[in-house]
Amino acid sequence: MRAEEAIKLFGLNNLTIESDIRQIEREYDIDLGHKKDQEQSIDQTYYPQFTERLRTEASRMSTNYAIFYCLENSIREVIVQRLEEEHGTNWWSTAVPEIVRKNAERNRKKELSSGVTPRSVELIDFTTFGELGEIIKANWDIFGDMFCDVQAVERVLATLNTLRAPIAHCKALAEDEELRLHLSLRDWFRQME
Repeated sequence: MRAEEAIKLFGLNNLTIESDIRQIEREYDIDLGHKKDQEQSIDQTYYPQFTERLRTEASRMSTNYAIFYCLENSIREVIVQRLEEEHGTNWWSTAVPEIVRKNAERNRKKELSSGVTPRSVELIDFTTFGELGEIIKANWDIFGDMFCDVQAVERVLATLNTLRAPIAHCKALAEDEELRLHLSLRDWFRQME
């Protein structure tokens, strides 16, 4: 494992630990120094108009979003780094499956025509989470030294993709699914050992 990858893993492991500490703070109503002062950071004119239930749920889900945000973007970074090392700057057209490239281009065009600020200039940022797994699988000769087993990586990514939907669409994860997210995150790191 490269030093840069080890540092990224260290950071993501710390994010998981921080998430666990926040969960303990919520469960036992204690302050271990990780509670955010939301009163200062959210517009007090409108935010209090939401129900307490929604605000509590949003606070709980923000940690899950942060975990998934870091995970998904770190996977993108690893893909770009590895494929660029192997194929050079032309890695997108030579190493990414055609169906993934076409879908990313379609997503980019759709976003450009919507009139909103584009999320990125890089096509990798227009791929879905599931497509990231397809890129890894299609280039297993490049990623095989980084992961233990291709089927295990596929299984972990499939589980994470299922958990991603409620997080991305502003729905609360059930307590069991939050646990599954943390376990799947650990499974992901275990595959990288």
